[in-house]
Amino acid sequence: MLIQTFHYSIASVTSAAIGLLSAVVFTRLLSPEEYGVYVVGLSTAGIVSALLFTWVRVSALRFQSEGGSVDVRMAILLAYLISALAAPVALIVATLTTSVSLERNIAAILFALGLGLFELGQELLKARLRSLAFMTTSIVRACLAFTLCLAAALLGGGGLCQLAMVTITYFVTTTLFAATILRGPLAGPKLSDLRTFASFGIPITLSGIVFAIHAALDRMLVFHFMGDHAAGQYGASADLVRQIILIPAVSIASATMPLAVRAFAAGGAREARPHLEFSLEILLAAVLPAVAGVALTSSYIAGVVLGSEFRDTAAQIMPILAFAWLFQSFSQSYIHASFHLAKTPFMMTMQSSAMLLANLLIMPVLLAQFGLVGAPASLVIVEAFGAAFGWLLTRRTFALPFNPFQVLRIVAATAVMALVLTLLKPLFPVSVVSFVVLALSGCLVYAAAAFALDIAGLRKAAIAYGTRHNLWPVAGKSGRQVYPAASVTASPTGLPGMSIREQ
Repeated sequence: MLIQTFHYSIASVTSAAIGLLSAVVFTRLLSPEEYGVYVVGLSTAGIVSALLFTWVRVSALRFQSEGGSVDVRMAILLAYLISALAAPVALIVATLTTSVSLERNIAAILFALGLGLFELGQELLKARLRSLAFMTTSIVRACLAFTLCLAAALLGGGGLCQLAMVTITYFVTTTLFAATILRGPLAGPKLSDLRTFASFGIPITLSGIVFAIHAALDRMLVFHFMGDHAAGQYGASADLVRQIILIPAVSIASATMPLAVRAFAAGGAREARPHLEFSLEILLAAVLPAVAGVALTSSYIAGVVLGSEFRDTAAQIMPILAFAWLFQSFSQSYIHASFHLAKTPFMMTMQSSAMLLANLLIMPVLLAQFGLVGAPASLVIVEAFGAAFGWLLTRRTFALPFNPFQVLRIVAATAVMALVLTLLKPLFPVSVVSFVVLALSGCLVYAAAAFALDIAGLRKAAIAYGTRHNLWPVAGKSGRQVYPAASVTASPTGLPGMSIREQ
């Protein structure tokens, strides 16, 4: 699990770093209005992609993850082609239901087709535990997208050009790695597989559509009430926080979900629960300090990363957005595992529908009352409600493990880090050097606290590793120092010499 998580984390960190560089560059090369065009197009594409391809993506991950002789890759690609045929209908619906121009909707639909194909390939790599290939593909796509978008921006292209460049990137990257994704032997497509995908995936698609609308609703409502300028400012802040918080959470879930599915298929709930418990600990250990760090240093992040027209808004709303992404990470990366394992996608639909309804009721009111700040405030309320409601639903499907002691250790380590940052902030003005000092200080303090509290078995793993490689002496029976050649057994966690329960 840790090796898989490492590969996915490298992919996420690299993508986040390039995303951070993109924010630095494009919030300076593009005006908020042009950035708003890109943000609105991205939101439209997300909804269309969820509508057309969610059932294919979730089926790829769920059924290809069973391993053994299971091979549904060709059936999955056939399902993608069938869904892509509905793209003209999606274009008509988007044009009739939004105030966005036809050319902007065409760009968004093409973006959705490329996004769906690329994500499908990534799901197949995850399902086959090809984490190294997943990492390579993600990094190549991110680098290529930045290069093409930079060239377009320098040549005077606006938001539509940015959408076009990213669309090209998705298709080119998928083509480059098609041989890896489809490495033989390949089983032919079966109609029975398509029926299985439909019965499993279509209910989840309903949920995916609702979630996609919920995810895009804040940007679309900001655009509707306040225009492209406000949508660009809000979107830049939301994307920046998402890269810092949600991408690591997704990388952890990418590693843990296929392993949990295999453990459940092999030994039922008894085998799956230890994997899930360890997954939650790793998830919170990565996300919670990131949330605290963003909330406490938002003015530094905005001042260093974003262009001058975006900074004031970002410093104001980023601390609120950080907590919204915390609850969303918990829902998407952990709670949804229960619905997947129990094969009860209608529960996910119930959760997403309740969240969308709450969002529709709350966000317009808060936007009207508080302006742009109302959008992230509404997100925090809705995401917290969704996480709580989703947890209640898991009691009726697959009860997820929850270890309060593990959570308290993570909270304690995060609190120590937050205290240090709070004490240091008055000493440093907003600058690149100040941000680096604060970020490094927070990371070092949290790492030390995590080691001391043995979060995710970090201290035990270090001791076991040192013993195995004779890095330090241990006392023998005679009291003399000896260097044993320790025999360390493998464990389900991937940590040497201990089981998940021993953590």
